[in-house]
Amino acid sequence: MTIDPRSPFGLLLTAVCIVAFVYLILPILVVVVAPLGDTGYLAFPPQGFTLRWYAAALEDTRYLGGFLTSLRIGVIVALLSTVIGVMAAYGISRYAFPGKALAEALFLSPLILPTLVFAVALSLFFTRTGLLSGDSRLIMGHVIICTPYVIRATLPVLRRFDRTLEEAAQNLGASPLQSFFLILLPVVKTGIVAGCAMAFITSFDEVVLALFLASPGEPTLPVMIYSAVQLGFEPTVAAVSGLLVLLTCVFMVIYQLLGIARQE
Repeated sequence: MTIDPRSPFGLLLTAVCIVAFVYLILPILVVVVAPLGDTGYLAFPPQGFTLRWYAAALEDTRYLGGFLTSLRIGVIVALLSTVIGVMAAYGISRYAFPGKALAEALFLSPLILPTLVFAVALSLFFTRTGLLSGDSRLIMGHVIICTPYVIRATLPVLRRFDRTLEEAAQNLGASPLQSFFLILLPVVKTGIVAGCAMAFITSFDEVVLALFLASPGEPTLPVMIYSAVQLGFEPTVAAVSGLLVLLTCVFMVIYQLLGIARQE
């Protein structure tokens, strides 16, 4: 059904969309614009204009180190979570075995467990057992909470996959492993990429587990921002958040340009 944008319902729907868009974007806009003020505190609209807070954020090696640590951990977690999540989703969608529903529920259970409770439990577990150390603890914790996002993103795509494509490839001489990598993965790559992106974003932005499990000598960027906010919300902290928003926008624009280039 096509809705005429000039009809009363179409105009109402357009207005609702605009209000929702402004509601979502305005807080982000405040974070980006507020550090441009010339005052020593945050104000919106900003009073005066200066880039010194953004310059201070770029010159502060602590934030750069935290960003690189979060980036490194996020990439590792995203890769591990994607491999584990795709394998789990493939097994759940492809095979019938006793306790299949229970296995799926267990894989997804970290989504409903409060992160604080999970962080305390993992901290006690690693302390008592002595397993892993440094960033390995945080990576393991992030993998546990990020894998369910990969499963949720890939499982519906795998269930809709036409298995006759694999059968046709195997009839033409492809091995099961070749049909998996050459036929199945390219078809369901959108779900896999979405799950990997969700895992990276979740890991990069997670702060509770990082507070309990991160190495004291290499805190992640969310932990540094959280600690700085506890001492006082200075414009430099907002500038760091604004830089993250701008960096995300740059990646989104590049992704859209690459998509347009591929279509052409």
